[in-house]
Amino acid sequence: MVQVSWFAAKAYCECLDKRLPTIDEWEYVAMASTAEKDARKDSLFTRAILSGYEQPKSYLTHVGNQEPNIWEIHDLHGLVWEWAEDFNAIILTGESRNNGNTDLGLFCASGALGANDLMNYAAFMRYAMRSSLKARYSLTNLGFRCAADLPLPNK
Repeated sequence: MVQVSWFAAKAYCECLDKRLPTIDEWEYVAMASTAEKDARKDSLFTRAILSGYEQPKSYLTHVGNQEPNIWEIHDLHGLVWEWAEDFNAIILTGESRNNGNTDLGLFCASGALGANDLMNYAAFMRYAMRSSLKARYSLTNLGFRCAADLPLPNK
């Protein structure tokens, strides 16, 4: 679902006794490929993610067409941006290119050039997108998914 504000997405998930995923949860699950829990060093995986940023009108793609990752989760890359519970947790004040005490690693473009690991460019893109959002926004290429806590296994 797209064209939904953070408030509406949060309310919808709560109606289902679920919640929006946190940034950390989303990023953890998103680094998995179909075979590896952490595929960030796999150049083919990274190339596939980055190619998703090149696709026009990806929000028109049908949900569920991508092969699920190792966690059995579909469509984490290449369709739409997604709301996270704490999407604005990294919001920075001031002009990030001139603020001497700002972590440039949170932003894309020239800020990403100073990164130790350029394989994380997709993460830089996500951070940059989140830093531009306000909870009341609803965009054609911004959607959400609900998350639920799994019960702890009995010992």
